[in-house]
Amino acid sequence: MSPKEAPPEAAAVDGPVPLTEYRAVSVWAMAAMGLGLLSGVSVFSPILGIVPLVALIIGGYALRQVTRERLAGRWMAIVPLFLAPLFLGWGCSREFSRRELVVAHAREFMDDCLSILNQNEPYFAHQMMVDKKERLDSHMNLEVAYQRNERATEDYQRFIGSSPFKDILSAAPHVKFQYEDYLNHRHHELSDIITLQYTYEIPGEGKTR
Repeated sequence: MSPKEAPPEAAAVDGPVPLTEYRAVSVWAMAAMGLGLLSGVSVFSPILGIVPLVALIIGGYALRQVTRERLAGRWMAIVPLFLAPLFLGWGCSREFSRRELVVAHAREFMDDCLSILNQNEPYFAHQMMVDKKERLDSHMNLEVAYQRNERATEDYQRFIGSSPFKDILSAAPHVKFQYEDYLNHRHHELSDIITLQYTYEIPGEGKTR
């Protein structure tokens, strides 16, 4: 019977066992990472563009702190420096393209309305100015329908009695219109409010803005 083999002796270690180096994670780097991910909200509104701007500032500071104090979290400080400009540029380009589309629709709508006014069709022009849910059936006799609707009649009288519509109707169909500029665009609840500037010219008179 062969003798049992003795287990190998444990290797002797001089001094304390070395521990793996531990580095604290930068709190600023974690904050920058969170803001970088949150920068995606800037796609929905230009006002929220402040979030990616703050993420860039915090990310730059966190990167300097990680390098200077030899902390962990370098990648968390770097990622926001790429995400924030990406979302910020995306949000700005999306808002610009959307605004251009909305302004184009507004111009098309206003051109049609002015054309109807110049054809001396004030009832149809007024119908374009009221809310869609309050419009009358375009196939009915609008003059008779207005006479039967007191509220519609009051709105219509204010419409044709105000400038410039009063002047345009009195000179129709010899009025010339020209689009000048886009002035303002703002959101109101679920609607877009567009302000456009036109000039109109009545024979014998100069252009009026």
